[in-house]
Amino acid sequence: MVKVEVNGYSLYLDGKLKVKLDNIKKIMKKGWDAVILLDGMEGSGKSTLSFICGWYISDGKITINNICEGSEDAVKKLEKLPDGSLLIIDEGSLMFSSKEVMRKEQRTLIKILQVIRQKCMCLIIVSPSIFDLNKYIAIDRSRFLLHVYTDKDLNRGRFSYFSQKKKSFLYNYGKKHFNSYAKPRADFVGRFTKFDPFGEEYKELKRKSLAEAFDVKSETPLQVERRTKKELLQRISRSLPIKTLKQLSEVVETNRVILSKWKNEPVIVNK
Repeated sequence: MVKVEVNGYSLYLDGKLKVKLDNIKKIMKKGWDAVILLDGMEGSGKSTLSFICGWYISDGKITINNICEGSEDAVKKLEKLPDGSLLIIDEGSLMFSSKEVMRKEQRTLIKILQVIRQKCMCLIIVSPSIFDLNKYIAIDRSRFLLHVYTDKDLNRGRFSYFSQKKKSFLYNYGKKHFNSYAKPRADFVGRFTKFDPFGEEYKELKRKSLAEAFDVKSETPLQVERRTKKELLQRISRSLPIKTLKQLSEVVETNRVILSKWKNEPVIVNK
């Protein structure tokens, strides 16, 4: 472990991981974006490791505003963050969500990936499992995977590093073998220590994220789609110069008969 002082905090970094993070810093200075994946079971410590990586890469310049509770929150924060910033999207709560919600989140995430390329940003995606992500995110756009796990006594602080090439093999092999991490062997394994620069602010963000995830889970995929389209219809009607049902149906991707009915219905949002 290497001790590094960053903006008033002492970080203990695995030496090999530090080299990989230094490479991220170098390519960002050359105008490239960077996407890092972290996955692992709920409570294994992946959020902590994401803070360590984010704090080191940003030279300690991240705040709670650089952490998002989901893709929609990330879209709002992206508009305010300057070029070259770092963003952590903690999708841990998606393990409680339906497949339809997860697909919707990833469609938004792909749009975010297009934005960070233009803004030369670093994006750290924290997910329950790499196998829940689509191929574009898991293989094509991310540089490496940190798989976080506990030892047999459930002690936190361990991770496996998979390079771009090896995580590609892992993803394809695991998809065929019940989401197995057995092959290939990781490039290296490492340790990390407790690190919590955000304190109660992050705990509150996490509580809100989990509460919203459980609310969404109570809806069926059809109900989620219907509510989302009604919300979109309401926003469009208020803010854009689109007035005819034909124009609205093309934007919302719903036929005019249903739209005509929805325009007179209240939108019920789970909170």
